Amino acid sequence: MIFVHALREARSLAIFVVIFGLAAICCAHFLADEKQEEEWKAPPRAARKKNPIPADDKSKAAGKNVYIAQCLSCHGNTGKGDGPATKDLNPKPHDLNEPKVAAQTDGALFWKLTEGRKPMPSFEKLITEDERWHVINYIRTFSAAPPPSK
Repeated sequence: MIFVHALREARSLAIFVVIFGLAAICCAHFLADEKQEEEWKAPPRAARKKNPIPADDKSKAAGKNVYIAQCLSCHGNTGKGDGPATKDLNPKPHDLNEPKVAAQTDGALFWKLTEGRKPMPSFEKLITEDERWHVINYIRTFSAAPPPSK
C-alpha cells in the first residue's frame, strides 16, 4: 500500500514538473517575443540626418517604384503591414500609417532602412541611398501627419 501511495505521489510530481516546465517554456517564449517588440530607435545622430531629396512628385513617384519592388510584399499596398509575404513573419511588419512611424524623422527612417532588423533586411546594399530617401518621401504619403522637423 505504501508503494502504491508513493507511486501516485511520484506520478503527481512528474505531472507537476511537466506542467511547470511547459509554463516556463511558454513564459520564456512570451518574454522573447516581448523583447523583440522593444522600441526600435535610431541613434540620435542618425535621427538628426536631413533628407537631401525634396519630397516632390518626382521623388514620391521614384519612391513608389522602389517601394513596390522592395517593400510591398511585406508592408502591403498602403503600408499597413499586410503584404502577401507576411504570413510567416514574426514579428509582423509595422503599419507605416501609424502615428509613431509618422512621428519619426526622415533620418531615423533612413537609418532603419539602411540597418534593417529581423525580419526586415538591411537595404544598405539592396537599394541606393537616393532610393532609400525616395522611399521615405513616398511612405510619408501613407500618413496625413507631416514629418517632424528635427
